[in-house]
Amino acid sequence: MDKKNLRKLMKEKRNSITETTRQKFDNDIFFKIINSNYYKLSKVIFVFVSYNDEINTHKLIKHALQNNKKVVVPKVVSKNGHMIALEINSFDDLEPSNYGILEPKNYCKEIPSKDIDLALIPGLAFDLNGGRMGYGGGYYDRFLKTLSSNCPKIGICYNFQVIQNVPMSEHDIKTDGLITN
Repeated sequence: MDKKNLRKLMKEKRNSITETTRQKFDNDIFFKIINSNYYKLSKVIFVFVSYNDEINTHKLIKHALQNNKKVVVPKVVSKNGHMIALEINSFDDLEPSNYGILEPKNYCKEIPSKDIDLALIPGLAFDLNGGRMGYGGGYYDRFLKTLSSNCPKIGICYNFQVIQNVPMSEHDIKTDGLITN
């Protein structure tokens, strides 16, 4: 299946989950993340702020802030796919972007990507070989290239988003692991 059709299929599957099921899956993923050594050993966590029917990361962000982790979230700074990581101290530091996605306000401090020691990555589909398919803009692939080679890049997704083989291009960056429900 090509990327366009696979994206459509995965969005439909993700959108079709009942709210009760979604909350259970999100809770399972939350506990797997906070109990993982990746999380326990990290000091600076890069995590996306969930939007619409993505895995809810809001509880995770609040937990990390309460546990003295430095939380950095993405902000798109140009239409050509440039994304940076800005530190937040609470959800008050976020505002909706032009697309409605919560992003850090301009006063938030940029954190060098080399300082991040755990990156939690969204996607529409993943495979067990590190393959990841995002939304098609390339923002994460360009950003992930800037991380330290020691920083684990962990995809978080629902079980049904793990497929046999994600179609990959030469510019696509692989994940180092997955956490699912």
